[in-house]
Amino acid sequence: MPFPNTVHYGWPAGFPGAWASQNPQRMVVAGTNGFCAGAGGVAIAAFAWVQADGATVLNRPDATNPKAAPTGFVVRSQQGQVTQYLGQNTMTIAQGFMVDLAEGGDVFAIATTVSVAGQAVYAALADGTLQCGAAGAAPTGTVDTGWSVALGAAAGLPFIITGPLAGARSTVSSSGTGN
Repeated sequence: MPFPNTVHYGWPAGFPGAWASQNPQRMVVAGTNGFCAGAGGVAIAAFAWVQADGATVLNRPDATNPKAAPTGFVVRSQQGQVTQYLGQNTMTIAQGFMVDLAEGGDVFAIATTVSVAGQAVYAALADGTLQCGAAGAAPTGTVDTGWSVALGAAAGLPFIITGPLAGARSTVSSSGTGN
């Protein structure tokens, strides 16, 4: 590690790809062999697509369906490895390593645009990076993710996105015994 040359007076609200709350957190259920990063690796804190083989994940849609919505958001699960000699950190999951995809919950992210609470979150089809805007008005080269901004921030700063919730299932007993 090099000698520190900057001082930060305040910590950021959170770190991209980290869970932002303990509200329900939902993960995409992987097949038997799980999900693994494809050629070139997968960026953490970006949206990703499961490819046609059902196991490979990339930060861009499969060529057979180039405008598909992303499968999920790549969360930090201690799967990024520093592979560069004397490297210090990485936000990339190396090719062949496990990938975790969130499909719901509250996570920290970074967008290339200003984010305001209530806006829709869009994923760039080229690399899965985030842009925010009015619902139904996808910027050019993006696709709607189904996620929305929960707590906004300036472009390039951590903010919170929230994913859609699954339909609730009834767990009410009809036995009449109260158990």
